[in-house]
Amino acid sequence: MRIAIIGGGAWGSALAHIFSFKHSVIIYDRNPKKIEWINKGIYPADRSLRISNTIKGTVNFEEALNFGEVFFISVPTQAVRGVLKKFPEGFDRPIINTSKGLEIETFKTISEIVKEELPFAEYFVLSGPSFAKEVVLEKPTAVVLSGFDKQLGIFLQEELNFAKFRIYWNSDTKGVELGGALKNVMAIAVGICDGLELGLNARSALITRSLREMSFIGEALGAKRETFYGLSGLGDLVLTSTGDLSRNRQFGLAIGRGEKVEEALERIGTVEGFYTVRALKKLIDKLNLELPITETVYKVLYENLLPHKAVEILINRQPKEEF
Repeated sequence: MRIAIIGGGAWGSALAHIFSFKHSVIIYDRNPKKIEWINKGIYPADRSLRISNTIKGTVNFEEALNFGEVFFISVPTQAVRGVLKKFPEGFDRPIINTSKGLEIETFKTISEIVKEELPFAEYFVLSGPSFAKEVVLEKPTAVVLSGFDKQLGIFLQEELNFAKFRIYWNSDTKGVELGGALKNVMAIAVGICDGLELGLNARSALITRSLREMSFIGEALGAKRETFYGLSGLGDLVLTSTGDLSRNRQFGLAIGRGEKVEEALERIGTVEGFYTVRALKKLIDKLNLELPITETVYKVLYENLLPHKAVEILINRQPKEEF
């Protein structure tokens, strides 16, 4: 199978590495330096690591378009729509999204964006607890594939599955997408908690209540509750909240330790949860939902609420039944 990956960042390059063991892979990225490293077998996100030298990198989008039978979109969420506009009208090959976020202005998932921009494409999403660096190091990883064509999805699952990169199928596409997006906001909250040195008890409680909030949002938007108890929900939440390779966690830690939001963003780079919480705030206002963790993270990041004051707000809420 010929795989074209759009985006030569950490995750796109990691997927290219693992898939190149079995398939022909090309990576498109507009950054010529990244492409130079990829063509030398160097992992762009950590140049001390090597990736397969069978991967071809290109700055020519048309070359990738003509090559690919299956396309992975591996760019930041807010850039996805612009990338999709590069594809020709009538494009009908499979697109597998790996971005974990929501479009800020519209609160749309990537599947909804793809449906608008490329209505004939076969859409899938790959999500779950997966740090890119560990995939490059070929450590065992389990993820979820979801989409609207189950027969084609099962074929892709079989073709993309490897001994150390295990793929499960889940038909709840909206739930899989939302799990990947919402956990980033919760990971920022957990990072703030740890940055304030509130302890492991507090971290555990916050992760548990974060899962409850994620499933509540998901159900409100038509997803299945059980999806949030799987790899793309709980699995990704635990990894992103506790693993120090997570940018969302690192961002939360920085805020909890007193670093300014702008400074932390400049130092860390793309933090998907920072943007997703803006979209969630619009949803809260539109649907009149009670989402205390999400609302508190929004106030810290966008309304200058001090982290220790945010903690006071959460722990002083009126106690109620757990479920």
